[in-house]
Amino acid sequence: MKRLFAIVQLIALIAFTGSILAGEPSNLDSQQETKRPAGNAEKLAVESGFIQLDGGKIFYEAAGQGPVIVMIHDGLLHRETWNAQFSVFAKQHRVIRWDRRGYGRSPAPTLPFSQLDDLFEVMKALNLERAALVACSAGGMLAIHFALDHPQMVSALVLVGPIVSGLDFSDHFAARGNRGMPANNAPVEQKIEYWTSKDPWIMAPDSTAARQKLKALMSANPQNLAGTGQQLARWPDQPALPRLSQIKVPTLLVVGESDIPDVHAHVGAIQAGIAGSERIVLNHSGHLPHLEVPDLFNEVVLGFLNNIK
Repeated sequence: MKRLFAIVQLIALIAFTGSILAGEPSNLDSQQETKRPAGNAEKLAVESGFIQLDGGKIFYEAAGQGPVIVMIHDGLLHRETWNAQFSVFAKQHRVIRWDRRGYGRSPAPTLPFSQLDDLFEVMKALNLERAALVACSAGGMLAIHFALDHPQMVSALVLVGPIVSGLDFSDHFAARGNRGMPANNAPVEQKIEYWTSKDPWIMAPDSTAARQKLKALMSANPQNLAGTGQQLARWPDQPALPRLSQIKVPTLLVVGESDIPDVHAHVGAIQAGIAGSERIVLNHSGHLPHLEVPDLFNEVVLGFLNNIK
């Protein structure tokens, strides 16, 4: 377990990444704004604000009406990784996306904290009794643990290039195949250069436009790469892998064909563990298919969510 969570911290810091905190809706500091989605003539009413937590606060955005979706980002980007999904999904759903501590507009933690508790507080503050969790990479591991700890609050899982606690990582994964991954203390500019031009798995070779979006998001949010405080995150002692059979909600696994081998191994293990789960491999994409092939991704995920009885 120590090796596992050391690797998870590595993911959060350089790659892509219990007790329930008390809180009432008064912890919510929100505002309304109107955004015009790119390529869409209709204006999107977006509620945004901060949810006050013990020792910190979480920034969120919410839009739309209907069945609830909560989006959980990976360990490299923040909530804007879902830009191509947020307004589209909000046409049929109430969609919430949030910045985990240390990412985007959420301040980095200064004290030990639980990401499971943070997600619980986000849902509690927004009066969300149940939601489908759409989560990427290390965010997928968070979603799995949340489904195990709070099954009554999860209606479905959509796990994008996820990992699962309890399945060890290879040395190849930890070193990214010795492709020159920068050290933790390397300049942010060097990290951005690596992830947008050198790493062969974060995106497919032909994802040129998506790489530019990735570079723009990282350049505008250097804090995501400069130390997010994830070493202070507390995870459950019991790994999820041997408990996957306890998850009974509809589950869709989405993975890009060019993603790193360890992620494909984790996806296979999750599919074997969750009865009835579906796995879809998307062409022309790596670890971030929602950025690389957004139209196809949206079609697949909305088709799955809309067919849940």
